[in-house]
Amino acid sequence: MALPIKKRLILILKVVFSLLMLWVIVRKVVARDGAGTLAERLWELSWAWFAMAVGMMLCAVICSVVRWQRLLNGQGIRAPWSFLGPSFLIARFFGAFTPGGFTGLGGWRIYDITKHTGKAARATATIGVEMVLGQLAFGVVVMVASVYGLRFLGLSGVLLINAVFLGVMVAGITLLARPDVFRWLSRALPGGLRVRIHSLLEAVCAYRGKSRLLIQAAVLGIGTHVFNNLVYVCAARALGIPLGIGEVFFGSSLQILATLLPASINGIGLREAAAVALYTRLGMPASEAVLIPIVGFAAEMLVSASGGLLFVLRSPDYHPKIEVEQEPSERVVPGLRDALADPGDAEGPLWRVLERAASAGLWAGIGIGFLEAALVSVGGNHLQGRVFFYGPLAYGVLGLALGLLGGAIFAIDRRVSHARPPRLSQVQAYVFAGIWGVLFLALGAFRLRRDIFHEQLQWTSASGALVALGCLLTATLVSFAAYFSWKWLWRRLGALAQSPLPGVGLLVACGLALWATVPHLKQIAETDSPARVTAPSPRNVLFIVVDTLRADHLPMYGYSQSRTPHLDAFARDAVRFEHAFVNASWTRPSFASLLTGRLPSSHGVMAKSDGLPEAVETLPEVLTKGGWNTFGVVTNFNVAPYFNFQQGFGTYEYLEPDFVLGADDMSAKLLLVQFLKQRIEKLRTLKGRVEPGAAYQDAKRVNENIFDWLNGTPKQPWMMFVGYMDPHDPYFVHPYRGVGYSRAANQKPRPEEASRLRTLYDGEIAYWDSEFGRLIARLKALGYYEQMTVIVTSDHGEEFGDHGGFWHGTTLYDEQLHVPLFVKLPNHEQGGSVVNHWVQSIDVMPTLLRQLGQDVPKGVQGGDLFRGTDLIYAEESHEGNVLEAVRERRETGPYKLIHANPNNPRGLKPTEVYDVQTDPQEQHDLADTRPTLVAQIQKTLKEAAKAARHSAVGRTPVNLEQDDDAEERLKALGYAADR
Repeated sequence: MALPIKKRLILILKVVFSLLMLWVIVRKVVARDGAGTLAERLWELSWAWFAMAVGMMLCAVICSVVRWQRLLNGQGIRAPWSFLGPSFLIARFFGAFTPGGFTGLGGWRIYDITKHTGKAARATATIGVEMVLGQLAFGVVVMVASVYGLRFLGLSGVLLINAVFLGVMVAGITLLARPDVFRWLSRALPGGLRVRIHSLLEAVCAYRGKSRLLIQAAVLGIGTHVFNNLVYVCAARALGIPLGIGEVFFGSSLQILATLLPASINGIGLREAAAVALYTRLGMPASEAVLIPIVGFAAEMLVSASGGLLFVLRSPDYHPKIEVEQEPSERVVPGLRDALADPGDAEGPLWRVLERAASAGLWAGIGIGFLEAALVSVGGNHLQGRVFFYGPLAYGVLGLALGLLGGAIFAIDRRVSHARPPRLSQVQAYVFAGIWGVLFLALGAFRLRRDIFHEQLQWTSASGALVALGCLLTATLVSFAAYFSWKWLWRRLGALAQSPLPGVGLLVACGLALWATVPHLKQIAETDSPARVTAPSPRNVLFIVVDTLRADHLPMYGYSQSRTPHLDAFARDAVRFEHAFVNASWTRPSFASLLTGRLPSSHGVMAKSDGLPEAVETLPEVLTKGGWNTFGVVTNFNVAPYFNFQQGFGTYEYLEPDFVLGADDMSAKLLLVQFLKQRIEKLRTLKGRVEPGAAYQDAKRVNENIFDWLNGTPKQPWMMFVGYMDPHDPYFVHPYRGVGYSRAANQKPRPEEASRLRTLYDGEIAYWDSEFGRLIARLKALGYYEQMTVIVTSDHGEEFGDHGGFWHGTTLYDEQLHVPLFVKLPNHEQGGSVVNHWVQSIDVMPTLLRQLGQDVPKGVQGGDLFRGTDLIYAEESHEGNVLEAVRERRETGPYKLIHANPNNPRGLKPTEVYDVQTDPQEQHDLADTRPTLVAQIQKTLKEAAKAARHSAVGRTPVNLEQDDDAEERLKALGYAADR
C-alpha cells in the first residue's frame, strides 16, 4: 500500500536532512587541520586497531544505554532495548552537530520518550540526573588516571586537577544525598538560574530512596568514560604512535574535558587543541599529536553516523511498547541484604561460616590470579601457558588464607557482640568482595608506585595521599562489583559456591599441571660415551662470549695469581690476540657489536631501553641463509629474546634464573611473586647469603643445554653461539655454599674490598675454565673439535678500584675494554701463535664470514682480525654516563683519549689523554700538559664518531615502564635504574 503524500514528504525531508548532516560529519573528519597528514598516514593505519576504537565506542554506547534504561526505570518508565538502543544512536547523530546538555544528545532522548509516553517531566528528570552522575563518573576516571598526568602537568597541575574534581564529586554526592542544601543555596541566584536548579532538584528528588539504582548508574557512567578514553588509546595504537597507554588515557580525559567548554559545537577544534598542547610537551610533533583526536573522532563519528541511518529507517508509524506507571514509584529500594538474600539461605553454625568464607576466599583468589596471569601474558613477548596455572594457584592459596581469616572475624564479632548469626550467603559475599577490594588496592598501589612513580612516591605526601585516594575509590568500586557478582553467582552455582572442595580441586589440578610442565633437562654424566660423528664439517663454528672477563686476569696475558689450565691448553691450538678491545663496556651494546660487526651508534643498541633492531643483519642471519644450523644459548637477561637477540637464530635458548617459589619467567612477573621475592631476598641479605642461580645460570647448566643439543646430532654445518656469565657478579665461593657478593646489594664497595673481590672474581674464572674444559672434551669425543672454528672472547672487563670505582659500564678505561680473544682455526692452523696488532669486537663477525666464504652484509664497519687496525673507537651511554674513547697510533706513539659528558654520575673528567705504551694502566693523564696533542686526537675522535654513525639504523626501544619486571632483572645483574 502506497504511503500518503504527507508521509512521503516527511520521509523525503528526513532523507535530505540526514544526508546533509552526514555531509557535515564527513567534513568534520576530513576538512580540518592535519587532514593532509592524515591522508598520508591512512595507508599506514592499523585498521585492526581502528576497528578496536570503534568497538570501544560501541561499548561506551552500551554502558550509556543501560544507564539510561536504569534511570528511566526509576521514573516508572520501562522501555525495551529495541527502542532505547536505536534512539540513543539517533541522539548521538543529532548530538554530533548540536550543543550538549538538554539539546542534541539529551534533547532528542527527552523528545523521543515524551513523544511515546507523554511524560516530559520524567524524561527531563532522567536526563538531568544522568548529567549529574556523568560528572561524578567523569571525576572518578580523571582522578584515577591523573597518576599518568605528571609528565603533562607536573605535580602541581595534577594536584589542581584532583582538587577540582574532588570538589565536583563532593558537590554531586551532596546534591544526590541532600538536595535541600542546594535549594537553600539557590536563593541568592538570579531568577532564571534558580528555576533551572529547582528543576534539577525536582529530578533528583524523584530518585530519593533509590540509592542502589543511582550507584548502578554511576558505575555504568564510569564504564562509559573509560571506554570513551580507550577510543583514543586505540587511535594512537592505530597510528603507531609510541605513547604509553596511561598517558593517552589521561590525555583523552583532558581532551574530553576541553570539549565541555561551550565555545564550539561538539568540541570541534577544542579536542585537537588540547591534544596538541598535551602531547607536544612529551616531544611529539604537533602534526602527529593532532592525528590522535582526528582518528579517534572518526571512530566516534562512524558510530554516530549509524544513528542517521536508523533515523531514516524509523517508520512514521513506529510505536514502541513502553510501560509507564501512572505515578513514579515511591517505594524505597529494600536493603541489600533483604533484596539479595535467597529464601533458602540459612544462618549457619561456626564451622559452616568458616567453610563458606574459605570457599569465597578461594574463588576470589583464583579469579584475581587468573586475571593477573592474563594481564602478564598479554604484556609479554610470547605466550607461556604455565602462568595460567601458577597465578590461580598462588593467589588461590592466599585467598583461602584470607577467607578463613575473614570467616574467623565474622565468628569473633558474633561472639563478642552476641549479634544474630549472619546469613551464609552474606558471609561469602562480604568475604569475596573484601578480598577483591583489598588485593586490588594493595596490588594497584604497589604497581602504581613501582611502575609509574618508580618508587619515588611517598604516601604521606600530598601527591601520595591523592594517589592513595584514587586507588581507594577504584578498589571500592571493584568491591561493589564483586559483591553483586557473587550474589548473582551464588544463586546459580549452588553447592559449587558453597563448598571449598571444588576450588581446592582446581588448585590441585593447577599444581599437577605445573609439575607436569616443569622443563626437565637431561643430566649428562661424565662417563657418557657419545657416538662419534662421521665426516664432521670443517665449517662448524663455536662462538663463545665469556661475560665480564678482562684479559689481564688470565695467565696467558701475564696474570700469575690464578690458573686456567683448560684455556691455556686451548690457546696452544688457537691464535691469541694480545691487544683485543671491545667497543662498549657493558653487555648489550657489546654483544650487539659482536653479532653485527657495527659500532653501537650504528646498530642503535646504546641505552637500557634499546633492543636489537630488525634492520641490522646479524651473524646468525647470514649463516642461516647460507645453510648453517644456528643455535644460541645465553643466560644474561640483557641478551634475552626480550631485547630481540634471538634474531636470525634457528634455535635460541635463554636460560632463566631460578625464581622463588618455583615460578618460571612469566609467573615471576606476578606481583604476588615479586612481593614475596623481595621479602625473601631481604632475609637472605640479612643472613649474608646469595643464592646461586638467582641472577643467572652457571656454566654447568649452560653446558648441559649445549650437550643436550649436541647429543641430538645436529644437522651440519652448524654455528653455536654461547654466552657464559660466571665471571659476572654475583661472585660465589666454589664449591657453592651460599656465600657470594653481588653488585645489586653493594653498588659502592669500599676500596679495601678490592682484594677480596679480585679473589672471588678469579675463583669464578677458574670455575668457568673447568666447565670450558668439559665442553672441549665433549667436542673432541664427538669428533667435531679438530676441524671446527672456535672463537673465545668477552664482552667487557671489570673494575676493582683501578680508577676509583668498581663494576663496569660507567667508564672506558682498559680494565673494561681490554678483553681476551682466541681464534682456533680448522686443523689448528697457526695454533699457538700470538698477534700483537690491535683488533676490536666489530672485526670478529666479518672475519668469520670471510673465513666461511660468506658475503659480508652492507653496513658492517669491522675489518679483518688478521690485518688489525690503527684506530679503535668505543662509546657508551649508560646510567647517565655518555662516553667516547678513541685509541690511535701516531708518529709519537699510541695514545688514547676519553671524553665524558659534563656532570656525569661517575665524576669523570671531560677529557683525558693517556700514552698507552708507556702508561698501559692509564694512571697519568696528559690532557692538561699536552694541549696540542689533545686537539689533534679530539679531531680524530670527531671523525671516528661521525664514521660510527654512518649507515646507522633506527633504535628499537623496549618500554621498561610498561614491564617493570625487566627493570628488576637488570637491577639483579647490578645495573642501577637510569636517573
